[in-house]
Amino acid sequence: MDQKPPEKAVVGRCCFVTVGSIASFRPLLSEIISKDFLACLSQHGYDTLHVQCGPDYEWFKDEVNKLDKNDLKGITINSFDYTKHMMDYMIRCRGQDKVRPAGCVIAHAGAGTILEALRYDAPLIAVANPILMDNHQLELAETVEEERWAVHGKIGNLKSAVEQISRIVVQGMLDSLPPYAPPPFPVPAEERVTLFDWMVLTCYPEELARQQHRADLKKQEEFRRRKESAQNRGCDKNIEDQGQIKYD
Repeated sequence: MDQKPPEKAVVGRCCFVTVGSIASFRPLLSEIISKDFLACLSQHGYDTLHVQCGPDYEWFKDEVNKLDKNDLKGITINSFDYTKHMMDYMIRCRGQDKVRPAGCVIAHAGAGTILEALRYDAPLIAVANPILMDNHQLELAETVEEERWAVHGKIGNLKSAVEQISRIVVQGMLDSLPPYAPPPFPVPAEERVTLFDWMVLTCYPEELARQQHRADLKKQEEFRRRKESAQNRGCDKNIEDQGQIKYD
């Protein structure tokens, strides 16, 4: 388990990678520590890479230990299996005027993770994990890029996604956002998970996977409804009244 990221003024950009809690996603983890990708991060002003590895944590640590110091290009890599501080890591990637420059979140294209990143106005690269049921993540990644809520990152070409995020940061002046303001309480009922729910589901991992799959499908429908509603109102793709990052 990880520690909460430090809260202090920083100069370099931060990249937070999250693969979720259940499914392996080694192609993504492998690419983000490739020489070319680390060089790309460095060229765009990044100095920190936080990685939530899920079930591949031990494998990822071994791969990082094989890297030569010169391969890191000045990037500090911090890895862990799971985190209680998802919000903190995502907000660390959100630009704030005179506090930190905008970085990016690179996430598996699960609906819950995408919605969380958008809630915090964190620049987002959504990457579909092809091993999951029905490859529903691919459809979702394509949808959020079409709506300009995120960049669809593709395995084998994540450098291009980082370059696109850098252009979005400049165009949207995302380095100079005001401080993050959390949404009002109470938390909507559909977003609540009780301790009992979690204990039961973690005892039955197959059922947990099915529950999460159903939740992803439900949230995909939410994206579709938003899209149709915006089209019916004649709004442009920014959907400004949602308070999300606008990729103009």
